[in-house]
Amino acid sequence: MKKISNILYILLGVCVVAGCTKMDQYLDYTGHKELTYTGKVDSLKALSGDDRIKLSWLLIADPKISGVTIYYNSKSDSVVIPVNRTGGIDSMEYLFSNMPEGSYSFEVYTWNTAGIRSVPTYITGRSYGPNYKSGLLNRAITDAELKDDGNAIINWSQAEETTIGMEVTFTNSSGVQHLLQIPLTESSTVLEAYQPGSDFSYRTLFRPDSFAIDTFYAAATVRKVDYSGTLPPGF
Repeated sequence: MKKISNILYILLGVCVVAGCTKMDQYLDYTGHKELTYTGKVDSLKALSGDDRIKLSWLLIADPKISGVTIYYNSKSDSVVIPVNRTGGIDSMEYLFSNMPEGSYSFEVYTWNTAGIRSVPTYITGRSYGPNYKSGLLNRAITDAELKDDGNAIINWSQAEETTIGMEVTFTNSSGVQHLLQIPLTESSTVLEAYQPGSDFSYRTLFRPDSFAIDTFYAAATVRKVDYSGTLPPGF
């Protein structure tokens, strides 16, 4: 038993010496000063847009934070944002404009007036542009029928996952043009007092992802409702 105790003491001594050696190396590296950091950003998000990206975040810890620096384009570009802490939780955002379509990586630091900064927080964001827009197609129509009461009915087929709604423009029997905002959940749309023989146009609205800050539109499609209740050729 005594022999086992001696072995344990020896092992404990080795661990202490090893720990002290690592601490000495750490202090030598830092000039015998412990490294300190400002509190890093919290809840960092990248919100996609039309040739733009918005970053949003919270400042929760460290009331002495006086600024935020964001690096992007492989740290070849950066922005510096002054901070006035309120003492509570501060919500901040920054909008990057003129960001050609593509994916971007961001590196975010906080810092204080003493030159101390936080560990980095990383995030990737995406901007959408001409390539994305060129692939947008309007929600298909299964049929459009002119009823005996003078109203036209448009029946929609199933929408794409990123569709958020439609816009329909038509002229009524009094010659007045109307613009309807159609929710995604609507499977059929009534065009009241539709002017027989006139055209209607529609376009579909898209959000490419749940964090998108911009709405994108497919090119408008122009169509006509005939009296038979079936779509003309090309519908």
